[in-house]
Amino acid sequence: MLKCSGTQFGEQKPQFVRSATMDSMANDGVVSEDEIRLYRDIGRGGIGLIVSHGLYPTKEGQCSPRQLSAHADSSIPSLQRLVDSVHEQGGKIAAQILHGGWMCSQQVTGVPPVGPSSVVHPQSGVAVRELSSDEIRRLVQDYADCARRIVAACFYGIQLHGAHSWLISAFLSPATNKRQDEWGGSPGRRARFVREIYRSVRSVVGADYPFMIKLGLKDYHPAGKSLEEGIEEDFFHHIRRGGVSPYYLDECRKARRALPLPFILVGGMRKLEDMQAVLDSGVADAISLCRPFIMDPLLVKNLKEGVTKASECTSCNECMAHMRDGRLRCVLM
Repeated sequence: MLKCSGTQFGEQKPQFVRSATMDSMANDGVVSEDEIRLYRDIGRGGIGLIVSHGLYPTKEGQCSPRQLSAHADSSIPSLQRLVDSVHEQGGKIAAQILHGGWMCSQQVTGVPPVGPSSVVHPQSGVAVRELSSDEIRRLVQDYADCARRIVAACFYGIQLHGAHSWLISAFLSPATNKRQDEWGGSPGRRARFVREIYRSVRSVVGADYPFMIKLGLKDYHPAGKSLEEGIEEDFFHHIRRGGVSPYYLDECRKARRALPLPFILVGGMRKLEDMQAVLDSGVADAISLCRPFIMDPLLVKNLKEGVTKASECTSCNECMAHMRDGRLRCVLM
């Protein structure tokens, strides 16, 4: 079992997880004092596991001007400060790796956005450069190098962002992966990229280090993958199920029956009774929240102590509007 600064990995089974939340507070890829204060507040809230803001593994994968970096060894001291800010409050934090892929902007990265296929982004109208097979293999190694830095910074675990159309998600979807080689053309070949990342990262972090993937099991797009294809391609130790609220438990049950793995369920949960119902049903092993923790970092503590029975978050998304100026906050508070 891996150890780092007194932390033992692989023991905790949290019931509440703080979803990775892009806070856009970093300065040139380095953690800022505002970010330290944010994570310190979250760390004292009694949350079982915090997942960091997405870290970019390569410069061309940076999707926000103020995103945290893990693309070079010089990033390790900055990441260690972030981890320490949570540990000092008794919390645990895992690192999310996020390569923006075709969702990146040349204004941020200095190069055209890349993806599995040469397509035009439907919103920006920007042409995406298709990655060569050699470039894809180098990216697999980049993920492993990033994982090594995450371990060196003493994070509790790793989460790959494989949803929301970022790079891994783009490889998994037939809507964005139109290749007819070893990296596309069938569900199995479209999943090869993330499988190779998994093997490469595992070779660095070992068998016991917590490893998760945030994965949308289906695309909400006519040319995208179906739920059945999403279930077929899932193969990790821990799957984080995206795009589901308590009202879609039947869909999640279908995935759970097919995949005997631990699930973390995210999406629209605000009431304690809904969260408890999900856990009691056995559909998910843990509940993950994002916006409610922006409104109240102490939400879990307050739920446990009976101070409140629900988050007052209305999902208005105004908090996300403030990410652009590096001031992630709830406008109702």
